[in-house]
Amino acid sequence: MRVPVDESPVFLLYQDWALGLIFLKIWTRLVMLDHMMPLMDESWRVKFERVRDDGFSRLQGLWVLREIVLPIIMKLLTALCVPYVLARGVFPALGYPLVVNSAVYRFAWSGCLSFSFVCFCAKRFHVWFTNLHNSIRDDRYLIGRRLHNFGEHVEKANEAATSTGVQDAILLGPNINQQDRDADVGLRLRHINQQAV
Repeated sequence: MRVPVDESPVFLLYQDWALGLIFLKIWTRLVMLDHMMPLMDESWRVKFERVRDDGFSRLQGLWVLREIVLPIIMKLLTALCVPYVLARGVFPALGYPLVVNSAVYRFAWSGCLSFSFVCFCAKRFHVWFTNLHNSIRDDRYLIGRRLHNFGEHVEKANEAATSTGVQDAILLGPNINQQDRDADVGLRLRHINQQAV
């Protein structure tokens, strides 16, 4: 940008349209060739293949408008309108001088693009770390589809407590009351859990 900060740059519309068409062609080719997997999901390739298979004569206009054109237009309008509202609405209302407002207007789009890129990377890293955590957990505890080494000492303690409870009932008979039985089983369970740890 060779224009000074206190002057308005001149944007040539035909150059912007030409660059937009070039990027659209590159983007559609990359989506169709499956080289955009980190940035786009599988649904875009399926949509473009459906349009290509239908051809121009059997093209379903409403479906193309709703599934392809409208999402792209909404994302582009958001990318254009949010920086413009920040640069022309929020910062002048805060009372900054003209030089600051002009600089904010000039760098608002690159700032919003950088913020979007940081958010995209943060989401990708979150998914990556979640998958890493799950794979480490699965490697440690899962064998096949059954969870091993998790809660086995509790099951052993319960089995031991039920077996001792049955032995007490046989030895003491019906003369012992329920409260004494519960206290005795609780003490044995506590003792078994302390041994397991």
